[in-house]
Amino acid sequence: MKAILPAVKGCSGFTLVELIIVITLVGVVAVMASTIISQQMQGYVDTARRAELVGKADAALSRMARDLRNAVPHSIRVSGSAIEWVPISGFGRYRKFPTGGAGDVLDFSVADESFDVFGSVPAVAAGNRMVIANSAAAASGYNLYQAASDGSSLPLGSHVITATGVTLSAAAGVISLSTPFQFSQDSIASRFYIVDGAGSYVCNLSDGTLRRYQSYPLQSSQPTNTALAPLASAATALLVDAVSNCVFGYTALDQQHGLVTIELELSLGSESISLVRFIHVENRP
Repeated sequence: MKAILPAVKGCSGFTLVELIIVITLVGVVAVMASTIISQQMQGYVDTARRAELVGKADAALSRMARDLRNAVPHSIRVSGSAIEWVPISGFGRYRKFPTGGAGDVLDFSVADESFDVFGSVPAVAAGNRMVIANSAAAASGYNLYQAASDGSSLPLGSHVITATGVTLSAAAGVISLSTPFQFSQDSIASRFYIVDGAGSYVCNLSDGTLRRYQSYPLQSSQPTNTALAPLASAATALLVDAVSNCVFGYTALDQQHGLVTIELELSLGSESISLVRFIHVENRP
């Protein structure tokens, strides 16, 4: 007896036309998806690059702000893509009035060689100099940069900064000078500053760098050429790279306050960011 097989209906499947249509649709979807993903990835890369630039610029501006707020009053000056200041390495208050006892006052009427210090005595090192009542006046004897600030031939009472040949020493609440020195003018706050040369930030757009220079001798004219002395031999460090533009500005608001403006632009690939920082500085003598 023969086995009875079930009836087979028509077989189903893909025709060649249908297969081509499916492949085409899958290809279109893949292209669209890859375009969207590519745009999203490029957006992520651009955002990360901008964030990197902003972080670097902000860190550089913050470092400059700290340095400039620690400048001797009226020592900030700007020239082109360079800004200079005289950092304070120590400070204190000198005795101005006698107490009826054995107090040692700083006498501005003669060349004095020692005086009492109120509070803690700042540390001094070889080559340090003392500044008292530096002013914004561009005149000999009243601004630490002006007219032979190296002190090589200063007459008595001619300057606000000690001569380079005067050695400072500190002990037991007293500051002593190796050679008697007469300062130009008294500080209304009885304040003195210890300094160790000048410092500068200089932009070099040819290699896209902003560098810090420090501890070089004071100059009558602001140094800006890093290939010449004193910057060429000064201690230096890279602050930030990828610099495409930088602008420095300084405005004396009054005799006791100043405002530094710094615009810093960094570029990397097709991305470019620009940050501006306003820095308030105290100029009380």
